[in-house]
Amino acid sequence: MSPSEPAPVGRPNRPRYSCKVQSVRQLAPRMVRIVFAGEDLSNYAWNGPAAHIKLILGAPRAEGERPLSRTYTPRYFDASRGELAVDFVLHGEGPASTWAAQAQVGQPMIIAGPGRCYSLDAQAQWLLIAGDESAIPAIATILEVVPETLRTQVLIEVNDATDEFAITRALPNVSIRWLHRAHPIVGHGSTAIAGVELRTAVTAFQPPAGPGCVYVACEAEAMRRIRRYLLVERGLARDWVTTRGYWKQGATDHPDRDYGEDVA
Repeated sequence: MSPSEPAPVGRPNRPRYSCKVQSVRQLAPRMVRIVFAGEDLSNYAWNGPAAHIKLILGAPRAEGERPLSRTYTPRYFDASRGELAVDFVLHGEGPASTWAAQAQVGQPMIIAGPGRCYSLDAQAQWLLIAGDESAIPAIATILEVVPETLRTQVLIEVNDATDEFAITRALPNVSIRWLHRAHPIVGHGSTAIAGVELRTAVTAFQPPAGPGCVYVACEAEAMRRIRRYLLVERGLARDWVTTRGYWKQGATDHPDRDYGEDVA
């Protein structure tokens, strides 16, 4: 299983699209869906599930400096309408969260991308997906392309039941389990440790017979703990395990290409 490896979003060869906020919808108290639309987006090159984009949130503060941007996974793209939807976790202080909390119809945005997407190995007989609230859009887009016959277990760690919502239509052979943190994470200054419940659930997972794939996307250190468990303790082949560190506790601008490859 080897997803394509294009150059990172934001480099000169990544197209940029000018658009505006078309709608804002609250999905849960801490999750908002913002739909961007514009003529430019009719040419957006959707390339598959869990692909990422860059939201350009501000102009460079000095000559030669890159503009302020943040990385997100689109929830869906409608080419006929020129619409791209992005789900934001409202986690408090932070450029993207702060912007999303005040977003209004008509506000301008520049979007760059997409970056690499996720490709499910056709030989997989089962799939385990594990993530936190930041990975819900990626999880949903993966589920939309999962074969109906593939046995799939989804584990999602969130603060509590208020973070739950229908992330996609009901699918045969797909089980979604929401994990509530014993100690909710509130803002960047939270002392609660991310990924505790997620790692416990992954450890308890008993895979069906046959080869299978694992996709993990969550806080960076939690991702590493889970990746190490899967590769070292479970002995899964590296090619069958895909991991993404979407954010890092205590950091405000974690690199968007953190795949945990430093883990043996």
